[in-house]
Amino acid sequence: MRIQLLTHSFGPEVSPPQRRWSTFIETFLANGADVDVVAPNRQSDKTWTPLSEATLKKVGGKFSLYSFGFRFRAFRWYSKLLVQFLMILFMIPCALRTPKPDLLIVTVPALPTLVAGYIVSKVRRVPLVVEMRDAWPELLEESGVIPWKTAERMAVRCITRMQNSASKVVAVTPGHVAKLVENGCKDVEVVTNGYRFKKFNKSKSRTGNGQRSLRVLYLGNLGESQGLQKALDIAAVSKDWMDLRIVGKGSALPALQARADELGLSEVFYPPVKGAEVLEWYDWADTCLVSLREDWESFDYTVPSKLFELAGYGCHITGLVSGEAKNLMQVYELGFSYNGDVLSISSSWMADASKIIEWQPNPASLREFKERFDLERLGHEYFSLLNSHYQEIEGRKV
Repeated sequence: MRIQLLTHSFGPEVSPPQRRWSTFIETFLANGADVDVVAPNRQSDKTWTPLSEATLKKVGGKFSLYSFGFRFRAFRWYSKLLVQFLMILFMIPCALRTPKPDLLIVTVPALPTLVAGYIVSKVRRVPLVVEMRDAWPELLEESGVIPWKTAERMAVRCITRMQNSASKVVAVTPGHVAKLVENGCKDVEVVTNGYRFKKFNKSKSRTGNGQRSLRVLYLGNLGESQGLQKALDIAAVSKDWMDLRIVGKGSALPALQARADELGLSEVFYPPVKGAEVLEWYDWADTCLVSLREDWESFDYTVPSKLFELAGYGCHITGLVSGEAKNLMQVYELGFSYNGDVLSISSSWMADASKIIEWQPNPASLREFKERFDLERLGHEYFSLLNSHYQEIEGRKV
């Protein structure tokens, strides 16, 4: 079986889709599948390879990366969308030059890659598998990024039509599966987000000492989806006992910095880090924040990928989330989650501060969590799903 993947991010930069799919591809290759990836190369490093030579020697299938130079970057949501649509002008011809696959997979949240996958699947007449890692098209309506309602309705119909045209759709939460079925998708499966926990060669160090300020860390993308303005408002009324640090970059950073200045908060923002520096920040923190804005209903069935990394390292998590993300935290005892207005959350959080500083993960719950959401295990689950789908398609031809 030959599988082709279209993705907006595969390296050499590190990102959630790159981590997810590098692991999945290894398991696909180990099961004998050939895998071709079509993705932009946003850096000048032409020697970068997603899989090591040692890994490629151990697997049964063949791997090929078809990358195209694409250096355009944007920071505002509208310029990002334009850049992504520009990207597919490079992606489509690159995909059409590769060997014809048995299954074509497109992974979204970058909506233009869905357009590219749809076009390539029609031109080459191959089955399309759509992986929806975000709740589109609902997010399009809730975010209001398209100011013209007629254009928004047309975009929603187009996205829904492309989803419904797929031979299979894969979502990352059960709630999104139910929504996709409601919207007309006929063959939908769930393969959750997760993390490759073996990457951690140590676990978080904890210092204790419940007398000092609570160290709160947000590390990751600073976008509109995270709703971090509320975290700043909470920090402003909690200065006596909370030390908030936000590490990262994104389209919402200028607005967040302006809000912090209005609130009199200083030394809050720090530049993005990677590698060992990420773990240094995790070790600094008493609790790591996972946040999604509360006014978008689709976030009830969204679980941020960062949650799996934090839990795997042994971090206490403070969730400003609801729905499936909140439930996951409760089931596996990953930390505390708060909802309500700024003052009520601040009061509840302050009452829990000493417990958070002294907190230790439940070994049994953490072990169960790692077994359930290990990316290597999920990769084999994904391959089994795809292989069954491929066999079913081949059976119809007979």
